[in-house]
Amino acid sequence: MEQLPLKLSNAIDRELAPLAPDKLRNACFELSQRYAQGQQMDTQLHRQAYIAARLPATYGATRDVFRRIDPLLKPITSLLDLGAGVGSLAWAAAECMPQLKRVTLFEKDIELLRLGQHLTQNNLDPLQLAWCRDDIAKEDIFPSHDAVLISYVLNELSPKERLHLLERAYRAADELLIVVEPGTPTGFSHILTARHFLTGLGAHVVAPCPHNAPCPLTQSFKEGKDWCHFSVRIPRGKYHRRAKEASLPYEDEKYTYLVVSPHQYAAVENRVIKAPIRKTGHVIVDLCTQNQDVERRIVGKSDSKTYKKARDIEWGDKWDK
Repeated sequence: MEQLPLKLSNAIDRELAPLAPDKLRNACFELSQRYAQGQQMDTQLHRQAYIAARLPATYGATRDVFRRIDPLLKPITSLLDLGAGVGSLAWAAAECMPQLKRVTLFEKDIELLRLGQHLTQNNLDPLQLAWCRDDIAKEDIFPSHDAVLISYVLNELSPKERLHLLERAYRAADELLIVVEPGTPTGFSHILTARHFLTGLGAHVVAPCPHNAPCPLTQSFKEGKDWCHFSVRIPRGKYHRRAKEASLPYEDEKYTYLVVSPHQYAAVENRVIKAPIRKTGHVIVDLCTQNQDVERRIVGKSDSKTYKKARDIEWGDKWDK
């Protein structure tokens, strides 16, 4: 499970405590309706509903991506977060980038930015946070940082704006550009477009793909059969459950992602792209491989070493020989 840091969770609880439960539930419902209609937050109540109901999931998905590329994040000293919202991903970065010194956060919604400043105040010291109120879809240049993050943003932009943002973000990334989207067919279509566009600019794919060639799921996706996505389990806190009127103490967030670099890194050999199917005596594992294809492997008990590995492997993990 990817859990919110305690200080962030407490800051959110303090923000939401004065709200009547029915007010929070209604605001959450309204926000869901607006998202379904392609609209964004409109009121302060919508923003509070967002930090109650959606922030834990977007945080968890991006934190899970960070976990999968953890060795590459160790030397990162600066992060640029484009479309930062309330800055929750600065907390995720602080957890897994031990050399991180500064984070620059771009957000066009001034009230969301102010809420982010309130939530992070004195909670991330000595990390230096610089908040910028700007429309990232219209910016022509971003300051260079070791890593650049675009999380749950592309789905809010037009096709032209997406490419504009991706090019500027890639130019600003000295080491890594990290893009995260909802794990829906639409989210994957944005990732697929970003992958094609960025490799055309000379980017090297770092994750999740084990190669730089065209995605082997492209044809299946066009036929409506399959798409590349992953899943992370998110614990639901008190206000999260209240906002969604949920009984379960957790939810599963599906996401899809892409990490590229202007430099070439050693690629993983294979990636587990579906939940492993564990049967009596064998495990079925679906892999995206360095051979630029998708392969299903059936690992039986007779291969004891590989079988143990297959029993422990999780959806999204790398699978090296």
